[in-house]
Amino acid sequence: MFKRLLDGVLIGVGAALALVLLLLAFTPQGRAAARTVLFIPQVLPSIPVEAQPWFIPDPVVSEVRFQTESGQAVADVYSPPGDARYSAVLFFQGVVPGGRFDPRVVALAEALARSGMVVMIPWLDTQVRGELVPEDIDSLVLGFQYLRSLDSVDPDRVGMGGICVGASFVTVAAQDARIREQVKFVNFLAGYYDISDLAKAIGTRSRFGDGYSAPWEPDPLTYEVFRRHLTTGVSEAADRDLLVRVFRDGEEADEREIEALTEEGMAAYRLLKGTTTLEEADRLIEQLSPQTKELFRKVSPSANIDNLLARALIMHDRADALVPSEESRRMADALSQGGDTYHTEFSLFQKEIQLHVGEAEGLGLLDFAREAFKLYMHMYNIMREVS
Repeated sequence: MFKRLLDGVLIGVGAALALVLLLLAFTPQGRAAARTVLFIPQVLPSIPVEAQPWFIPDPVVSEVRFQTESGQAVADVYSPPGDARYSAVLFFQGVVPGGRFDPRVVALAEALARSGMVVMIPWLDTQVRGELVPEDIDSLVLGFQYLRSLDSVDPDRVGMGGICVGASFVTVAAQDARIREQVKFVNFLAGYYDISDLAKAIGTRSRFGDGYSAPWEPDPLTYEVFRRHLTTGVSEAADRDLLVRVFRDGEEADEREIEALTEEGMAAYRLLKGTTTLEEADRLIEQLSPQTKELFRKVSPSANIDNLLARALIMHDRADALVPSEESRRMADALSQGGDTYHTEFSLFQKEIQLHVGEAEGLGLLDFAREAFKLYMHMYNIMREVS
């Protein structure tokens, strides 16, 4: 009898939810809310019921090629079934340890496509090598233009998004004069605002903000990307050789070799060693090679933030070990003066939403509900932009 009662309650709740969603679908706000309600369980593993596939067929997945300055690039496109013109987002993963078809990214793309968005995910050769290449930003601009040209896409409802380096790169791309008036929104997930500040965090093993600093240990992937770029950026071959031997191969260097480093080489050495103070790190970054400093400028959203016309939706987890969440705070602060910005900072939600794989504590029921509501409100804002 109890089972029949429970089944009846569940059926009643399901019917009531379906009715509410149906009624909501008659207004733009309601459509955005309904899409968000269905979207959230697709990206939160702790919610056992994924209702989205009940109502919406599987997306259509295809591989496309678009032209860049260096040739053709490949992208995966996830499209809602049907012949309508949809909103769209170009989503860039950046450095990809999980590979082209990372299950988390695939699940995100499928859920967004079922929510009524065409999702295009470019795949550039530099991603798997962990290289930060300014030319990739130009490729993202061209990819965005290609996405807007698709017959299935409404060109007035196209945004950009990314994770980590990808978030920062799409933000720089969205500042480009060729597309900045066409990008409706940028969803910035766990990116850096100024890569010099990220170098400073790595060099001091700390996270910092206005008037405070706290210990922070960078993820090995973050450290490896910076090791590669700081090493290759020095001008002298002898410096490069020593930095590779010490920080890649794990060899010991004697004092004479270290003292023989040029100013550029010593700056890179000290930052990679991770024993400097915040004040010293500022000075060391100024002593890096002109090539490295120019790279930092070209790949930092902070360099031309006034050129970002799109609405910025920023999200970050405090437990992130790849990029300190203070980077997102700095971007939100910079944009709060003149832009329409929505900033969500999660607390101890790292393992659940898997923006980055890192250490974080588990969540109790109330904390989970609070963090899930934050995610709902953030995604609702995105759905409103494209509804």
